Amino acid sequence: MAGIPFNENSPRYDWVLVLGGTNDLGCRTSAETIFNEGLKVIYDMVLQRVNGTTNLVAMTLLETGYYPPGDIHDRERQKLNEMIRNYVSNCQDQDRICLVDLDKSIPYHGIKDVKNLWDDMIHLTPAGYDRMATIIFQEISKEINQ
Repeated sequence: MAGIPFNENSPRYDWVLVLGGTNDLGCRTSAETIFNEGLKVIYDMVLQRVNGTTNLVAMTLLETGYYPPGDIHDRERQKLNEMIRNYVSNCQDQDRICLVDLDKSIPYHGIKDVKNLWDDMIHLTPAGYDRMATIIFQEISKEINQ
């Protein structure tokens, strides 16, 4: 985390979007470790900025085609997503945090247009990334227009 330029002299960011943990899960790092030693540290760093105006977008992790729902590895992803959701819902500064629940918005399993959205079993197609961008934009727009 030392490489992230967040201090009083840093440039001002209006929004910081965080989507992380997919590769860590693929390397069999536990959901608890990913959250407590990675994501939570980043989330706290953003929300504790001195200027108090930087907003955080926390995003859940997408399903992949490698593991069916209920598989032990997918359960770790689901556990991590619950930790992300809980962090956002329990955050004291609700005006500065936003959840983008990609897990629920872009499923892999059980959809008809898998080939349109998914390039392989883990990466999206350009159309899939366009859909992701639209979902993120819509959630941020809701926050701005409240």
